[in-house]
Amino acid sequence: MPSGSPAGIIVHSTAANNPNLKRYVYAPDLVGVNPNKNWFGGENSNLVTPHGVVGLDINGEVRAAQILPYDICCWGCGSGTKGSYNFSPAYIQFEMCEDGLNDENYFNRAFDAAAQYVVEIMKEFPQIKLENVISHKEANARGYASAHGDPENWLSKFGRDMDWFRDKVKKLLEDTAVKPPETSGNKKFYRVQVGAFNDRKLAENQLEKLKTAGFDGYITE
Repeated sequence: MPSGSPAGIIVHSTAANNPNLKRYVYAPDLVGVNPNKNWFGGENSNLVTPHGVVGLDINGEVRAAQILPYDICCWGCGSGTKGSYNFSPAYIQFEMCEDGLNDENYFNRAFDAAAQYVVEIMKEFPQIKLENVISHKEANARGYASAHGDPENWLSKFGRDMDWFRDKVKKLLEDTAVKPPETSGNKKFYRVQVGAFNDRKLAENQLEKLKTAGFDGYITE
């Protein structure tokens, strides 16, 4: 995947009753120990490796763990009649750790964390459009994935669907958007530029420092 090129995001779920990140991620201090060594990329695993996983850490908190750099193609959705969403177009893909699909509290926590994870990815890659945040099932319908039904199999247990999830992502994007100050009447406003950065994260860090110091600010491109 060429650097900076992802066109969308695919949301998967694991189809296994194990909500623990330690099953899928090798980070013993953060997620716990998996003695079976069958985490993604482990010596007893298969070739399937997504870019990230959402599930429970060692303290029972729901977190997102990134496994692969986003400029590396993963193996997550198999292939369809048009391809695998690995190259053209290329999609970032992550798994959500299913439980027994009967715990609404974990369901809500997991999808809240997944929505926040999607927002962080979309901030890093602003070319990704909301309509291209899709499920494995939707990727299959587009001809770019194998015939799996995730995560709709989980969403439907609680009367939800991917439109509900995209609405959740949309609201988070709106809530975190930095808006320029409004002007009114004939008032004049004088703006002070603190710096110019070629990396948005550096700009966001500087803005956070300003806000901590009591100054308002916003980022423009």
